Amino acid sequence: MNPFIIFDYLGHYGPPILFLVTFYYLFDIHIYVFVFLFGSLVNCCINMLLKQIFREPRPQNPLVFIDSNDLIGNNYYGLPSGHAQSVFFSLTFFYKILQPSSNTDYIFIFYIMSCIAVLTLYQRWKYRRHTIKQLIIGAIIGCVFAWTLIFITKRYLHKYKDHFLTI
Repeated sequence: MNPFIIFDYLGHYGPPILFLVTFYYLFDIHIYVFVFLFGSLVNCCINMLLKQIFREPRPQNPLVFIDSNDLIGNNYYGLPSGHAQSVFFSLTFFYKILQPSSNTDYIFIFYIMSCIAVLTLYQRWKYRRHTIKQLIIGAIIGCVFAWTLIFITKRYLHKYKDHFLTI
């Protein structure tokens, strides 16, 4: 067995890994953990909607890896990459809320998460599940959506945080 296959598994399972890590570190920041959970759900819905709008096919002849035959429904289309969109949504949320550059406790975690995000892009490309374009567009959508949610939360909802905590 190839010892480097672990990297393929880390890439394939990058979205739930980064989701759980981000959720764990946001758990005590109540308003942001709620926004993160809500945003993760909406992010998935946006991905499904965009796949139906663009209907861009995936690359030909995908290599077999775990779910290579699950290309039905929304999974049939490749633009934008749901894996890329999810990992970069979580990564952006982690970065913008926890500010790892100013908090040395989070720098190492952020670097590990960034490596997993890159492994996710590489794994999806390596197994011919997405083109480079589909991966880049998915990553951009995930980043922009996370940034937008954080901006709205800081700008408009943050002043109501005491109300959210008492519900």
